Amino acid sequence: MKKLIVSLAVLFVVGISFYSCVKDSTPAPGYNVVETGVNSTQLMETPLDLYLQADRAIRFQRDSIIAKSLNQATATFKIGYISLTVAPADTTTYPKTLTLDFGSDTSKTYTGKMIIKMTGNMRNSGSKCFISYQNLITGNCLISGTDSIFSSGKNGSGSIVSQYNMHGGHLVGYKSKSISYDGRIIGKYNLSSGTNIIDSVEIKGTDANLYNYRIYSFPNYRLQVLADCNYFNFGVIVSDITINGVLTGNMAFDFGYSLSGYVNLCDYNGAIYAYSYLNKNYTQQYLFVAKKFY
Repeated sequence: MKKLIVSLAVLFVVGISFYSCVKDSTPAPGYNVVETGVNSTQLMETPLDLYLQADRAIRFQRDSIIAKSLNQATATFKIGYISLTVAPADTTTYPKTLTLDFGSDTSKTYTGKMIIKMTGNMRNSGSKCFISYQNLITGNCLISGTDSIFSSGKNGSGSIVSQYNMHGGHLVGYKSKSISYDGRIIGKYNLSSGTNIIDSVEIKGTDANLYNYRIYSFPNYRLQVLADCNYFNFGVIVSDITINGVLTGNMAFDFGYSLSGYVNLCDYNGAIYAYSYLNKNYTQQYLFVAKKFY
């Protein structure tokens, strides 16, 4: 299975553009595969990316403060093009505020700011943080909503376990129409290997046409990011599409798929398997370009 998230619908049908017509002999699915594919991708991509950005910032600031033996009111570090400011800059004083400033260069993945207010050390069970956004834009989406991360502390395998909660989120979907969403992501970061595993995903969204989406994961096919890779190289995410109260379609996003035939490679290749509950004869495979995490 393959890597994560689509770079907003660069999708292909066995070499044919996802926006092209499928062969006339292909049964009709009873729903717009392009529209629902783009919206499902956005509903996976953005929350997962926001969670990974916040999770990385929390760990990075602590490691940087320890490495530099800091004990001061504020300090600023760089993560690539991102400026990360922490106040106070020590490992003992809470609450603590982290500000990720992505700048204003629209050629970058993000612009604007993410602000994380921590109540305690996120390595300790019961600690939490609250996330807000200032003009944060990614993939043409102005990010909004009330998000938080709750820590369950370190488990027996040496991983920090946390839950990312989303409330009142808004995205831009197919043909620039809005999508609203809520949900949660449970992940764990292994302190020794640097592997980030998404144990569980459950996101519910509604687009401007009032189509309902349920995005969810499978325990045996959990998303995984290795320390030396910027893509999810394993895992499956499923999108159930309900139209007018009827479960109409289903899309399985396979992040371990690879064109080379070797599964779980660190690359941007992935596969979507689209099904229809209205026409049981409809089954199509599409290829997609996964989003790269920075």
